[in-house]
Amino acid sequence: MARFYMNLHECGELISDEEGMELGGEADARREAVAAAREVMCAEVAEGRLCLSCSIVVEDEQRREVMRVMFREAVAVTGL
Repeated sequence: MARFYMNLHECGELISDEEGMELGGEADARREAVAAAREVMCAEVAEGRLCLSCSIVVEDEQRREVMRVMFREAVAVTGL
């Protein structure tokens, strides 16, 4: 198990994850980041807005960036 941190970059604001979570690896971290992005997007839609250029930046135990999940990558947009 490894500790990963999910930092939210939302419309110019950084919300840093100070606790992190123990996960099995980078694949698990990506799944958690996608789920977190979708939760934030749900809240945005409830407020009548949606920013697809926001992201979740995943850091490892040494606080090094290992991946960035863009909100636009976490959903399939259809019907435009």
